[in-house]
Amino acid sequence: MTTGSSATESVLDRLRLSAYDLPTRDKIPAIQQLMQVEGPGVALDIGVGTGYTTYSVFGERPTVCVDIDAANLRSYRDRVASVPGARKPLCVAALATALPFRAGVFRFVLCSEVMEHLEDDDAAATEIARAMAPGATAVITVPYTGLGFTSFLELLGVKTVHDFPGPEYHVRPGYDEASLARLIQRHGLALERHAYYFRFFTRLTTDIVSLGHLAYQRLVHGRRSWTWSQVTALEKSPVIRLYTRIFPVLWALSRLDRLLSSRRGFGLVTAVRKVT
Repeated sequence: MTTGSSATESVLDRLRLSAYDLPTRDKIPAIQQLMQVEGPGVALDIGVGTGYTTYSVFGERPTVCVDIDAANLRSYRDRVASVPGARKPLCVAALATALPFRAGVFRFVLCSEVMEHLEDDDAAATEIARAMAPGATAVITVPYTGLGFTSFLELLGVKTVHDFPGPEYHVRPGYDEASLARLIQRHGLALERHAYYFRFFTRLTTDIVSLGHLAYQRLVHGRRSWTWSQVTALEKSPVIRLYTRIFPVLWALSRLDRLLSSRRGFGLVTAVRKVT
């Protein structure tokens, strides 16, 4: 039988492709800092993607995973199930604006990089508040607009996967502190604190990588829009293997952001609590 800690490590190894995603690696410590996952209670992750962030934050805790892309959920469920002794997640294909759960069920809620995709972000905030138990904590991460632009590619007029119809399309560029606070406070959620991630060097390095990825997807697969499950399916391709080899250099460059820890970043993470 695999122990809890070794099972978590084994699951993360199965999800290792996302460990090479710079924004994902950068945001996980910020999420963990704002949401101390301690004590009993069920967790909910809205917009699970590959599941790497989910398992990094919640580990072996009973967790319900929601995504609109059933392929994302199948990939995550199957990879967790391939680890003996790992707790299998409950995966549910559903909209963030219509969660199929009873009210007051979840003690911990994560909604990472979802709100900017939704036409009706008010409905999603309503559902988050409804699903949370009294005293529960939710952490919401969004692109940050307070710097005046959300990426260097935006400044150059380069269109990305977020600009074309599909699951990754952005309805709005993101939020600043005030607009996100107004959204969550309209639904009875108390803002506790916020932090930033995805600072200058991580953003710059990510945009350089994104240019190569955009060209690869367009030239090799003829697509401007794709999903996480489609990227994961290419895990053993030569281009991904090459990327993983150069990743240590990219990661080292992005870690120059430690010099900017007092500065705002291109990502905003906010912790909120459901008041009794």
